[in-house]
Amino acid sequence: MTHPEPPRDVVGISLMVSAETEAALEYLRAHYPDVTVSSRACFFKIERSGSLDFDMAAISSILGRDLDTDLFLVNMSSYYGRIVVSDGRVQIYSKPERKRGQDP
Repeated sequence: MTHPEPPRDVVGISLMVSAETEAALEYLRAHYPDVTVSSRACFFKIERSGSLDFDMAAISSILGRDLDTDLFLVNMSSYYGRIVVSDGRVQIYSKPERKRGQDP
C-alpha cells in the first residue's frame, strides 16, 4: 500500500527576462537567501518554500525608477501558490487562505 505524498510547501513564479526582473531577483537574493533561481533562456523560474514577497518600492529603488504591480505582472508568465496582489506588493503563499471562523 502506498501512502500519498504530503503537499509541497514550495511556491514559484516565472518572470520574463527584463530589467524589472533583474531588479526583482536582486531584491529576492538580498531578502531571501534560500530562494532558488533557475535561468531558462528567456525567463527565470523562482522558487521558495512557504512564500515569496515582492515589494515594489524596494524593487523600484534597485531599478532606479518606479515599478508598480501592473508592470511587474506583465513580466510574469506563470506562478504556483496562492497569489495576493495589492497596491505595492505581490505575494505568493503555499498555504490556502483560512476561512472566517476557521481554527488557525
